[in-house]
Amino acid sequence: MDYQLNEDQNALVDSLNSILQRYRDPAQDDRLSYSYFQADLRQTLEEGGFFDAAEAMGTLEAALVAIECARIPGVVEAAASTLVAPHLVPGETLPGPIALVASRDLGKAIRNLPIAKTLIVDTGDDVVVLAVDPAGVEEVKTIFAYPYGTLTTPPDLASGRRLGAAARAKLLLWWRLALAADMAGSAQAAVAFTSDYVKERHVFGKPLGALQAVQHRLAQCYQISRAMYYLCLRAAWGADPQLADVAINYAQQHIHKLVFDLHQFNGGMGVTCEHKLHFWTYRLRALQAESGTVDDTALAIADRAWGVAD
Repeated sequence: MDYQLNEDQNALVDSLNSILQRYRDPAQDDRLSYSYFQADLRQTLEEGGFFDAAEAMGTLEAALVAIECARIPGVVEAAASTLVAPHLVPGETLPGPIALVASRDLGKAIRNLPIAKTLIVDTGDDVVVLAVDPAGVEEVKTIFAYPYGTLTTPPDLASGRRLGAAARAKLLLWWRLALAADMAGSAQAAVAFTSDYVKERHVFGKPLGALQAVQHRLAQCYQISRAMYYLCLRAAWGADPQLADVAINYAQQHIHKLVFDLHQFNGGMGVTCEHKLHFWTYRLRALQAESGTVDDTALAIADRAWGVAD
C-alpha cells in the first residue's frame, strides 16, 4: 500500500475539506450540547456526490470521506452511507442518514436513530432494511457525542426488505470498517485540537506544549491516531475482514490512553461542554463500546489467521 494519496484522492480530500472547513467551529448553542446533527452539511455532501465515493472511485476513497467527516464536531453520519450501504445494495442509494443494529436487540438505544431515515438490522442470519418513522423514535439523552434513540414500538422485521444471508458477511465487514473510520477521524481531530491548545495555554511563563513530558505523551497520541488512520485505510483498500478486525482491535487497545492523556492536557476545560474536545473523545468512547471487546476482536483475528481460536 502506498501511504501517499494519489492525485485523485488528494483532490477528493481537498474538495471535501473546503466544505467541512465552515463547520469546524460550532455555534455557541451547539457547543454547549453533547451532540448535534449537521443537517445542512449532510444535504450538501449528498448533493455533491461524496457519499457515492465507493462506487465512483473505490472503497479506500469512501473511507477517506468517512474519516474526514468524523473530524468535525457535528454529526453527519457519513460512515454507514459511504462504506456500508453501497456494498449491501450495489447500484442503489439508501435514504440517509443510516443507523445500524448489529443484533436483534431492537429495544436498546441505537446510535444515530433520531436522525436516521434507514435502519439496517443484523438478525443473526439475515440483514433487514427498514424505513425509520420519526414518530416512532424516542430520543435518549446521553453524554456521548452522537444522537441516540429507541424505537417506541418494536418493528415488524417480516415487513422489512431482506437482503439474504450472503449480505450478512458484507455487513459485518463494512460495519466494522465504518466504526474504524469514525474512530480514526475522531482520534485525529482530538489530537490536532489538543496540539493547538498546548501551544496557546501558558504555565510557568511558557507554553504547556514546551514541557518535555507533554511533548512525549502527545507524540505517542499522534502516533496512535495515525496508526488508526492507516490501518483503517489498509483494510478498506483490501476489503479484508481480518485487517478490519486488526484496525478495530488496535483502536480498542489505545482509546483509553488517548482519552486520558488528551483530557489531562486540556485541563479542566477538557471536561466542560463549551470546550470542543468532548465531541471527539465521547464519540470515541461510544464507538469503542459498540465495537465489542478487545478479547473478542483478538480471538476473531486469531481465528481468521490460524483457525478456531481456543
